[in-house]
Amino acid sequence: MGLHDVIAAGHQGQCFALLARRFMITEKQAAAAVQRLLPALSEPFEAWVSTPAGLDAFLSGLSRGGHERTFESPAIFSNQFERDRGNQLLAQFRQAREIESAEIGRAAIASGVSYRVLLQLLPFVALFMIAGLRASLEPPAREILARRMGPVHAKSPDPFADLAQLVRDDVRVSKGATLSGLFGSLLARRPAAVGVTA
Repeated sequence: MGLHDVIAAGHQGQCFALLARRFMITEKQAAAAVQRLLPALSEPFEAWVSTPAGLDAFLSGLSRGGHERTFESPAIFSNQFERDRGNQLLAQFRQAREIESAEIGRAAIASGVSYRVLLQLLPFVALFMIAGLRASLEPPAREILARRMGPVHAKSPDPFADLAQLVRDDVRVSKGATLSGLFGSLLARRPAAVGVTA
């Protein structure tokens, strides 16, 4: 299932309808906007998690960031705290690589949603993206733990916290190695590889 599909299934299949109501656009426009904005966020996200510090922050956020509730509570669409969480994610992405305004412009043309409204949508798309990744990455995360630490660790109550600790341990041992051997299978499932198309 692609990341866009994971998001669409949120809120009992009403994610895009709720988003549309919040921004006074059609459900079709909301779905198209999310589909077009995900690739715009993919490169900044990938740049963020390509560093040990970013990968640690990402995994730690999956562990304790409350993202498992993103697709459950309709309050996310009107809660300033949730919007701020999305903006914090965007700020972390932008520290690694700027979000291309041209990509947002193309998303506006393709979705029929104004550039101004898409900018307001971005924090929610960032939240949806991370929550969708959390759902998609749990099985491969457990596979990595089993490979690195033994089968019993595949049943960890918090696989993302355990992976974050592995990142920290590997960096201490290798002084900044790429971690590609550990996370190759996990990062292969990044947004562009799970069904998001431009």
